[in-house]
Amino acid sequence: MDWKEKIAKAKELNAQVRAILENPEATAEDKAKVGPMMEDAKALKSEGVMLQEIEMDAKGLETVMEEVEKETKKIPSGVEGASYKTLGEMLTSIRAWAKFNQRDARLKWYDDESGRTIEAKDLVEAIGASGGFLVPTEFIATLYAALQERSFVRQRATIIPMRRRQVAIPVLDQTGTTADVPHWFGGMTFYWAEEGTEKTETDPAFRKIDLVAHKLIGYTRASDELVEDSAISLEAFLMGELGFLGGANWMEEYAFIQGTGAGQPLGVINAGATITVPRAADNAVSYADLCDMVENFMPNGNGVWIISQSLLSELLQLNGPTGNPSYIWGNAITGQPATLLGYPVIFSEKNPRIGEPGDVILADWKYYLLGDRKAATIESTQFDRWRYDQTSWRMVHRVDGQPWLSLPLTLQDGTSEISPFVILGGKST
Repeated sequence: MDWKEKIAKAKELNAQVRAILENPEATAEDKAKVGPMMEDAKALKSEGVMLQEIEMDAKGLETVMEEVEKETKKIPSGVEGASYKTLGEMLTSIRAWAKFNQRDARLKWYDDESGRTIEAKDLVEAIGASGGFLVPTEFIATLYAALQERSFVRQRATIIPMRRRQVAIPVLDQTGTTADVPHWFGGMTFYWAEEGTEKTETDPAFRKIDLVAHKLIGYTRASDELVEDSAISLEAFLMGELGFLGGANWMEEYAFIQGTGAGQPLGVINAGATITVPRAADNAVSYADLCDMVENFMPNGNGVWIISQSLLSELLQLNGPTGNPSYIWGNAITGQPATLLGYPVIFSEKNPRIGEPGDVILADWKYYLLGDRKAATIESTQFDRWRYDQTSWRMVHRVDGQPWLSLPLTLQDGTSEISPFVILGGKST
């Protein structure tokens, strides 16, 4: 019997029970049948209801499967060993995995905890939150190139590729302070000697810098309507200047300037190698302040000014010793000049505000080590926002950065100090 017949039979038994109970002439034998008949009616009703629910669920599942089939027909199934043509195609595969459990052999999972790459065929449904789908190597160069084009630190820094989470970089120990000795060369010593005399053995002193790939996590949500439109719009949404790439670039550059070094890169403002020059007056920048900064800067001609946006108007009107702004800025008639005392100028919101230490920075970024752990991952899920028809996306970018020097370099006079990183500090007391 189907569910309709079971329900009908249950109603029939209930009617018979009622007739017996309402009949004053019903015999004891008739009344003895009432209990079993009621049990049978309850059982039939219960079975009928369950069958009805199963049938309704089956119809609902058929509708859902039709929708899934319709969606997945748009997504080509990857062949193991093949590669993605575009990053947008990979993003579409990730969403198909998250929403429809449609596995693509081209996807690889990078596990943060073990550092292993797991093939798609070895993944289980519950992947966990300890990693993400590894961005293919052919797109890594594109990602970092995009980051570099939008940055002022990354395109100037010394980049160290990292094959593991932590890398020790040996550097010369240039922290000596002995007078009449050049400290550029670490523990190496140089001296004049007559021909044929015994030579003195010297050993260069080395120390090390540990680069640790810190995780920079980007998270966002997108409506299902947006991600269903096309892979191109999805790629533009996530990887554009206002998407993951733009956000990663902004966070990187901010950390390279103001980072604490705890769970993030060490910024030059907080670094031990940075020289802080006191300013002449609170909440102001004078020509003398800038000259003092240049005097403490490493003399190599590769510097660049990174200056708080809040100082732009003040510096544009800054007078030199002759009272002529063009002494600093060059020909201001043709537009805002790009140099200050011979060094390029970049105005940025990533510096502290006017008057705070680091609102003006003079830096040679080639002395800044930037460690790239090229294991960027992207992940998607629909479960945390499924009630709102939204899909969540997460990107993890691994990077570290810190100055190459641990302390300022002492010149041969044993007193004067210079550094590739000089900032303007507070007013001297």
